[in-house]
Amino acid sequence: MKRQLLSTSLIIATSLLFGQGSVVVQVLTPVSIADSYDNAFASAANSWGVADLTIPANAVQGPLMIGLDGTEADSLGCEPLVNDLTGQIAVIYRGTCGFSTKALNAQNAGAIGVLLISNADNLAITMQGGTVGLDVTIPVAMISMSSGAIIRPVLDAEEVTAFIGNNFGAFPNNMNIDVEDVLVPAATSVPPLIAANATEFEVSMGSFMHNFGSEDQTAVRLRAIVSQNGTEIYNEVSDLQTVLTGDSVFVELPVFSAASYAGEYTITYSTELEGGDAFPQDNSYSVPLVFNDVFSYVPTDNTTAQPVANNYFRPATSQGAFRTCMQFSNANASRLAVTGMYFSSTTPADLAAPPDSALTDRLVTTFAFLWTDAIASPFDTPTDAGLSLLAPGSYSFTGDLQSENVFIPFEETLFLEDNLRYLFCVETNDEIMFHGWNTDVDYGQNANFGFIDPTSVIRNGTSWFNGFAGTTGGPAIAIQTIDATSIGINENANRVEITPYPNPTTDYLRIPMKGFAGKATLQIFDLNGSKVAERTLAVGGNSIATVDMTGIAAGTYMFHMEFENGQRSDFRAVVVK
Repeated sequence: MKRQLLSTSLIIATSLLFGQGSVVVQVLTPVSIADSYDNAFASAANSWGVADLTIPANAVQGPLMIGLDGTEADSLGCEPLVNDLTGQIAVIYRGTCGFSTKALNAQNAGAIGVLLISNADNLAITMQGGTVGLDVTIPVAMISMSSGAIIRPVLDAEEVTAFIGNNFGAFPNNMNIDVEDVLVPAATSVPPLIAANATEFEVSMGSFMHNFGSEDQTAVRLRAIVSQNGTEIYNEVSDLQTVLTGDSVFVELPVFSAASYAGEYTITYSTELEGGDAFPQDNSYSVPLVFNDVFSYVPTDNTTAQPVANNYFRPATSQGAFRTCMQFSNANASRLAVTGMYFSSTTPADLAAPPDSALTDRLVTTFAFLWTDAIASPFDTPTDAGLSLLAPGSYSFTGDLQSENVFIPFEETLFLEDNLRYLFCVETNDEIMFHGWNTDVDYGQNANFGFIDPTSVIRNGTSWFNGFAGTTGGPAIAIQTIDATSIGINENANRVEITPYPNPTTDYLRIPMKGFAGKATLQIFDLNGSKVAERTLAVGGNSIATVDMTGIAAGTYMFHMEFENGQRSDFRAVVVK
């Protein structure tokens, strides 16, 4: 299976995965604070002279020591350091001067590495090298203010040793499970109407286990626990497994299913190593599952039931409109109707002051398509010919709602049909708008178990891709569903059937308007969801509206009409030349 991926421009730089192991800040001693701490780190890509920390050989390990620069705020490291840091990892606080100035002062004082403590808990930043970054050759990592508050009091009282770098091979016993290793539910947020019992919904269970340690392991188990609203309802463990150093093994566990589903679930995979693990912080991985009226492939907020974005992406090189999409197909889809989509966006913080960087008044367009292409793998992407527009929607930001979910209703409620494949998309034409993304759940392992539903479809200009290169997860978007049977006759009464003629047509399309009065707005969309025309039609009692199609290219088009009295109609017509 070939996965077509698009390169991405990220607005954050946090810990990255190496082929084996991951870049960590690990406190080794004392036991009271021994842990792995989230971090950002300097890289050559951002004007530093540091070696690549994703390569295990470039890791450093040693005692921590506060870097003193002789000023009142003596831990900022903005002046040459006055204490000898030979063989030590310098601890310096963020603020006042640039990252590279602090790091160079520590390097000049003999430090083997630098651990910066941030002045905030958000590590979603890029550590730029600045004017002297290329002169810094020792590793530089930064932890959050909260993490620093844990380490600093202990450092003032006793020796603290730490490890910074890729942990592959650094410890004798070190098993690992990560986001790309585990089998996950078909979606993380599922309407209970399509998951009534075990015959309609179940979760295949299993995971890879990696041996990142320097010794072979002959007694490793995989355990999976599923909890519902905090109560354990599934607990399965594998037989003992042998995993050689640098090797991996996939272990399958019994399927998880239930007589009924409701509320919030957590699926946690973990390795169990006889004799203990020197680096237990990467031995487990958890995946959320919730049943509510929102369908999404990414985690949703437990309070709002809206998708959670932990990154914001767009293509590194824009080719035009940018689309992020999610597909949906289910044997019981006719139980549902879709009213709209949730979406969040950001603009770069380093732009000029608002309104240049504000989201206010920026336009977002949504589309619901019928997707008729044959799908053979979860990495397939649409063809334009395989998409038929069913329902459009649009939203103009009412304020600078950075990172906030907005709901974008479709122009009419879309009633789904069983076993058909739909593609729901959010599109922006503004090159500074980044789309929400979530990297916490990855569906790659599901492909090995026969799952063929694509989960991260994007479009850059006219080209389709399956996600971004080197990035897990998928678009942080969701569809809002309702019970299809809850839509009463009065609510459906606004939909009217209109049959235009001739269809196909070469020049003029005639639309029977008998029984209508006043004005109607006609919008014409191509099958890619782009609006090609909008007309205002005057409606007489028994008249026929004539629409000039001579300036419209050959193709199939979706027509959406809205009348002054609230009635609406949708139909298709073909233009031939």
